[in-house]
Amino acid sequence: MQITIDLDLPTIISQAVSAERIQPLVDKAIADAVGSAIRDATSYGSQFREALKTQLKEAMPHGLSIEDVAKFQHMANAAVSDAVKGANSAAIKTAIAEGIKAAIPDVPTKIKLSELVKEARGAFHKDEHEAFYAHYEPSEYGGGWLSLDSDESTSSEYRADIRIAFNSKGEAYSLKLDGRDITPKSVPDAAGRFDGLLLSLYVGRSTIDLDLGAHDVEAAAEAQYD
Repeated sequence: MQITIDLDLPTIISQAVSAERIQPLVDKAIADAVGSAIRDATSYGSQFREALKTQLKEAMPHGLSIEDVAKFQHMANAAVSDAVKGANSAAIKTAIAEGIKAAIPDVPTKIKLSELVKEARGAFHKDEHEAFYAHYEPSEYGGGWLSLDSDESTSSEYRADIRIAFNSKGEAYSLKLDGRDITPKSVPDAAGRFDGLLLSLYVGRSTIDLDLGAHDVEAAAEAQYD
């Protein structure tokens, strides 16, 4: 038995590559390419991310109250996430505007470690002849960990109410405040200039100049006598 199949190949091919069939494939290919390009362009270490980091630092006000800084950080993270997904950049402008409304006196863009320890003395309500706990542990890679507590008898840096970590550029990357680890979604209850300084360091509005060594930090926290 012989079976003959006569296919109209030109017509079949013509129908297969018709606009209504090809268009969805083209759209998907373009969307995949654009998505890949966006991920590459906005990935960690990209020029976009570094430029955005710089611009947000310049736009965000110094010296927000402690809860406003944490809320602003959360708003900014959400706004940036929405913007990358295609939301209008007005979301970021709105977040910044709301943060600026809550601004209080400015904090410096860079603060010395010696000044931070001095600020801690005032925040702990310690007179010059009184001591408090201060411990600085330098990292072999630069930066280090600063622990502070109003109780001079604190037994360990890990038990201190305040512990903040810095990289070699003086940028803070973790903060424990009042014994609680701070995250962009956690909103501290207390407020004050010293707390504001710590939060400004944590969110990148300020950096620290590590002008003291470990021994000097401990000495600055001791009772001071003329």
